[in-house]
Amino acid sequence: MFRQAARRLLGAGQRALSTSAARFEEVAAPAGPKEFAEAWAKKAPATLAVPELPSNFVKATSTGDSKAQGDLFPVNFYTPHGVLCEGQQKDGVVLPGIDGYFGLKANHVPLISQLTPGVVELHNGAEIEKYFISGGFAFVHPNGVADICVLEAATLDQIDGAAVKSALATAVSSQGQGDEYDQAVARTAVELYSALDAALDAKA
Repeated sequence: MFRQAARRLLGAGQRALSTSAARFEEVAAPAGPKEFAEAWAKKAPATLAVPELPSNFVKATSTGDSKAQGDLFPVNFYTPHGVLCEGQQKDGVVLPGIDGYFGLKANHVPLISQLTPGVVELHNGAEIEKYFISGGFAFVHPNGVADICVLEAATLDQIDGAAVKSALATAVSSQGQGDEYDQAVARTAVELYSALDAALDAKA
């Protein structure tokens, strides 16, 4: 009697597991936006319009539209008051990102990156142009064009090292003083002048 009861329980458990697995597979089946909208309409019919998804507004791009030519790709370098580089072919760019320096090459994946105070390097063979920037943003478009947009940019030869050290000392001494705004200004100044001082020391 006990054996028969155990067999019945075991059989029922196996059927339950099989049914749960089948349901899990059904739920986990991959679906795109169209399939999702159709499934939602069956579960909750309504007269409301199907919401638009971001992918509906993104145009497909073809790799044939790439502006890169071999190892070279177009670079644009802008400030609010001038153009440092526009459409010039470069074989490499080094940028100061929030997680450290990173490089760009031809046919780099599209990206948007915030830039911090540091040195931007534009490479063209053995020729390297260097600019110190106070911060900004970098963009790599699907067609391979790189845009660098910053607030300020200057070559290291244009910067007075003694004035930078003096400004850094003033910023460090002012930390922790004043209200929250003054302290934020001091932290920003320390970050800027520290990066600039390090760049000048590396150049020397």
